[in-house]
Amino acid sequence: MVAPASIRSRSPAPITSIGSNSGRRSKGTYFLIAIPVLLALTFVWQLASSTFHTEAVVRAAVAVGKVSLEPDPSGTRIDMVLVDRFGQETTFNGTLDVSLREPDGALWKTTRNVSAGDFQPLPEDSLMAGRVGYTITINAGDWARPPRRGGLATVSISATPSGDTPSFSTQSQQQFP
Repeated sequence: MVAPASIRSRSPAPITSIGSNSGRRSKGTYFLIAIPVLLALTFVWQLASSTFHTEAVVRAAVAVGKVSLEPDPSGTRIDMVLVDRFGQETTFNGTLDVSLREPDGALWKTTRNVSAGDFQPLPEDSLMAGRVGYTITINAGDWARPPRRGGLATVSISATPSGDTPSFSTQSQQQFP
């Protein structure tokens, strides 16, 4: 026996298009749009924020950044650079006590009142050429006896700023020129 075939008619399935939700966007779409926008705003802020920062005109010296002992045609030269709390070169108003102990024990000392105008770019033959610093030249005639060349010398610097800023000092071993 053969059973009669039954045929059912089907209604056509609805065809959906991709843009059928034209008025609504998912949260993911907004998230993907927001990331480049935030990156662009951050970039613009980085460029523009430098115009908003103010820098203090007067920066107080808080330490001796570097000291060098250099040969000079008239004797020996002590070059020093003072730095602020950010490590940037700065000037100084106050008193500097400087002493140099030569390798054989001879001692040279001086006390100088300095102002911001006394700080100049250091000479080109210095290890710190071009940096803003203070230079003291010790004439050969200032020594009781001619110093022995070579060996380690000790340079001591003590700075007392004018005003309420605390004093600071350093001691450095340098090759005597």
